[in-house]
Amino acid sequence: MSIVTAAIQYIGQVGVVIGRNGFKLAVDPYLTDSVDRISPDGFWKRSYAPPVEACELNDLNLVLVTHEHLDHLDPETLLAVAGASPSCRFAGPAVCADMLKHIGIAAERVDSLRYGERYECAGGLTIHPIPAWHETRVIDEEGRDRFLGYMLDWDGIVIYHAGDTLVTEELITILNGFSIDIGMLPINGRDLFRHRRGIDGNMNAREAAALAADTRMGVVVPLHFDLYPNNSEGIVGFVGELYDHYRGQRYHIFQPGETWIYVASEAR
Repeated sequence: MSIVTAAIQYIGQVGVVIGRNGFKLAVDPYLTDSVDRISPDGFWKRSYAPPVEACELNDLNLVLVTHEHLDHLDPETLLAVAGASPSCRFAGPAVCADMLKHIGIAAERVDSLRYGERYECAGGLTIHPIPAWHETRVIDEEGRDRFLGYMLDWDGIVIYHAGDTLVTEELITILNGFSIDIGMLPINGRDLFRHRRGIDGNMNAREAAALAADTRMGVVVPLHFDLYPNNSEGIVGFVGELYDHYRGQRYHIFQPGETWIYVASEAR
C-alpha cells in the first residue's frame, strides 16, 4: 500500500508552512509584533516570540492569505518573505490581493482567489477557496468573498485551513463535499466584550470539535488559541470536548515552531 506524507510546521496564531512533492506554501504567516504595536493600552501582547524569522522562509513557492486582519496579512512579514523567496507567489481574496500590491509586492506575483474557482499549483496541488464567516460572510458586488479558507487537494492528501470563521450550515455542506484528512480550525470563540473592541470572532472549542466530527475529518488541528490570551478560550475545553463527546476523533496540538510529519494511506 502506498504511503503519502506532508510536512507541516506551525509558526503561530493560524500560520502554518506545508511542504509536499517539492512544493512549499505558507498560510497566514505572522512573524512580528505588529499587532502589539497598534495597542497603546497593552491589550495585545504576544505570549511567545516568533518561532522562525520571516527571512528564514527562503524556499516558499506560495503564500496564501485568508483575510486582511493584521495577524493574517502582516506587511512586515510578507515583504520579508517576498525578499527571501524571490520566486514565491502570493494569493488571497481580492481585497487582500489589492493590499499585497499596495504594500510593495509586485503585481505579477499576486493572484486574486475566489470561491468556485480552482487554483492550480505545481506538485499535484489544487487549491479550492472556501467561504469563511468571520462573524458574517461578506461578499462584494462582484460576488467575491472578503474572507476565505482553503481546501488543499494535494495528490492524495486533503488539508482544510479554515482561516477565521464561524460554523454555518452552508459551510458544513461545502466541507461535506470533500474527504478531509486534516482540518485546521480556529477555536478562539467570540463574546460581547471582544466584539466591543472590534474583534471579530470565530467558532469556539465545542463548535470546532463538533464540526470535525460532523464532517468526518481524519485529524483536527486547533489554531488561534495560544498567541494572544486576550483573544482565546485556551485549549483545555477543546481537548475536553473531544474526550467527552468525540472519543474517536484524532487531533494534533502543535507547539510553536514544531514540524509534524503527517503520514496517511492513500486508501483512507
